[in-house]
Amino acid sequence: MIRHLFKLIWNRKKSNFLLMTEIFFCFLVLFGVMSLVVYNVRNYTKPLGFEHDNVWLLTMRPSADSAALNHQKLEQVVQQVRAYPEVSHAALTNSNAPFAFSQMTDNLSYGNKRSSQADHYEVDDDYEDVLQVQLSQGRWFGPEDNAAHHKPIVINREMQRQLFGEEEPLGKLIPQNDSVNYQVVGIVDHFRGYSEYSAERPAFFTRISLQQSDKSFWGELLIRVKPGTGVAFEEKMVQEISGIGKDWTLEVATLEKMRQNKSKLTMVPMIALGLVCGFLILNVALGLFGVLWYNISRRNGEIGLRRALGASANQVYRQFIGEVLVLATFGLLLGVAFAVQFPLLQVFEVESVVYFLALGISVVVIYILVVGCALYPSRQAATIHPAIALHEE
Repeated sequence: MIRHLFKLIWNRKKSNFLLMTEIFFCFLVLFGVMSLVVYNVRNYTKPLGFEHDNVWLLTMRPSADSAALNHQKLEQVVQQVRAYPEVSHAALTNSNAPFAFSQMTDNLSYGNKRSSQADHYEVDDDYEDVLQVQLSQGRWFGPEDNAAHHKPIVINREMQRQLFGEEEPLGKLIPQNDSVNYQVVGIVDHFRGYSEYSAERPAFFTRISLQQSDKSFWGELLIRVKPGTGVAFEEKMVQEISGIGKDWTLEVATLEKMRQNKSKLTMVPMIALGLVCGFLILNVALGLFGVLWYNISRRNGEIGLRRALGASANQVYRQFIGEVLVLATFGLLLGVAFAVQFPLLQVFEVESVVYFLALGISVVVIYILVVGCALYPSRQAATIHPAIALHEE
């Protein structure tokens, strides 16, 4: 039966060419959209590596005062913020705070291995408590690093995989330049600070110490406030900090709000592409339904003859459903052959499982689409009375 259906559709390939072409292009568009959806959903389900609830970001832009004076004021601001009873912890960081529209990347090398565009976070000792970062090995930065011979560094598992493989990284020295080395003191399993939809990237943390710095200015202060702290405290804090850093530009935002803004950047394109894909599928479905209805109406004589020779209504019904499935298979063969090149060639450096999942979902959706379009016309064909059909012929 299956062989007969394939032979039947192949013999009518010219009349079915447009339908197979529509199915092919519909599959390609669906595959592209589903690849994006699967990629983002998989990333979303992975742990961020930190807790962003009840965390505020205070952004400070200094005035034209000298670097030393601004550095001194910054120390006063940090002490002031940490002294508030509403504040649990506060930590300085660079402009690439979690969910910020900023990235700082660097490449590290160990032996003959090199990391690829690793995220670099400059943080102080309280950063672990502010974001509740969970270390799986080693320790976080602390006062003991003040007298260290090498710069302490904390890395994530992805960085460990790229630089050390199966080798134990704790205590290892990573050259920064000819005279300075990083020393690995801790490891975190995950840290995805750019977006909850971003993939895991190699990342490392270096230490900020106001007492040992060269009067540099770090303009971002992450603040973990106690639950229930609201706008009243925010206004009070900004007002008092403005008294320390006169003419400074201050801005306060919550990490939750920043997370939502970052999510919109991912969701809006996905929704737009989904609407375009849905419109295309709807047009393909309407066209497929119309063509199937027309083709079945032209085959009344064939249907009547089959019924007169003893074929049941279910057999006629299954034949037309089978023809549509074979037609879809011909349209999908070239599409699948094209789609499998993405995981094989590692296009866009995305995990192969993303492409294979998107491919499988797209194939299932196309089969459901064509079967849904064929159900009603096939059922109508199965109810044709043989005497009426042969009489019309």
